[in-house]
Amino acid sequence: MKNSDNNLGHNQRNIAVGGKTVYGGTVGVCMLDTQFPRIPGDIANARTWSVPVHYRVVPGATPKAAVYDKGKDILEGFIDAAKHLVDMGADGITTNCGFLSLFQEKMAEAVNVPVATSSLMQVNMVQSLLPKSKKVAILTIHKPSLKQEHLIAANVPLDTPIIGTENGKEFTREIINDEKEMDIDQARQDHLDAVKELMTNHS
Repeated sequence: MKNSDNNLGHNQRNIAVGGKTVYGGTVGVCMLDTQFPRIPGDIANARTWSVPVHYRVVPGATPKAAVYDKGKDILEGFIDAAKHLVDMGADGITTNCGFLSLFQEKMAEAVNVPVATSSLMQVNMVQSLLPKSKKVAILTIHKPSLKQEHLIAANVPLDTPIIGTENGKEFTREIINDEKEMDIDQARQDHLDAVKELMTNHS
């Protein structure tokens, strides 16, 4: 009887298991190396999140490298950042640039946690929630730079409507040139104007 009681007590011990450096931050964000404003709602503004996050900047990874140059020469930096974030305690990895869908396969292979490199990966999920008469569209910072290979890497149908803000006055210029100030109202208007154009062309 005593042995049974001892076994029961042993099985009910309150055990904590380690293996990480930092706990409570479930998401790791691999960051472009930027200085432009990160307003609430931006993935790189920690106040956007309802859960704690880890961040890791990839030195030299500029917006132009990600958008115009297809991430040339910065992939290894993002893989290293992802590994560091996982070692710190992140249970999942993402990035702050949709154009980095090109990195999806190699980054996912490099770490043992779920990886979502691009917001483009949400297209199929959102489409599945819509009636058949409706279709997802993509609003991007620079339509000419969003190529078929970006879409294929994120499993996005190639006939998905796309519009960019590159014809606006503020948003694309400010982000791509990594400027320190942003006219929030004008940046918002650039988005609204682009969406209106898209709706007109795809109504």
